[in-house]
Amino acid sequence: MYTRRRRTGSRDGDRRLGLTHLRSIRSGYTAIDVLTTIAALIIWLGAMVSLARHVRASSAEDVTKDLLRHLDEAMSIYISINSLPKIPPFIPENPAGNSTNPLNIDESGLARLAEVNNQSVVRLLKANHVFPTERFDDLSISYYDGLTVRDAWGSPIVFMGHMHPAIGMAANGWFFFSAGPDRKYTTRGDNLYSYELPGLDK
Repeated sequence: MYTRRRRTGSRDGDRRLGLTHLRSIRSGYTAIDVLTTIAALIIWLGAMVSLARHVRASSAEDVTKDLLRHLDEAMSIYISINSLPKIPPFIPENPAGNSTNPLNIDESGLARLAEVNNQSVVRLLKANHVFPTERFDDLSISYYDGLTVRDAWGSPIVFMGHMHPAIGMAANGWFFFSAGPDRKYTTRGDNLYSYELPGLDK
């Protein structure tokens, strides 16, 4: 009887040790699973944020290109009927025919010149019905506030009546352009130009 009790007690102890070890293993796997799931979620969320930024940037660029196309087409109609309009220049030309260096003008100064330039273009196109008022009014207030047509990043779109090596070079001499995401008119790397659009590469 004494021997049997010892063996029974030994078996019970072994079972308890086995269950404790099993619980420890299960607990360990659960913690690893949770950490793995969290890591996967972080990677997935990072990918989604990156994708959303890319889509937003692509959408902003597409909207701006569409605005550039409409303005360019409207100006082409105006010029075909009339001639190159006298719009307040964004970067003036000197009497010798060479443009002044825009890098000597700070960006805030360029922004003011861009707004005056843009508003003059809008008035001209509306008055001559080559870009009807209702087409301007159909634009979101983010792009047209009744006076100024802005790109997707909030900067006035500029009409250049002449080429400039620091701004842009169009074959026919005139073009529209956007300051791009950085909102700086003199950094050509991200600027958008009407003459670069398919069908408008004059």
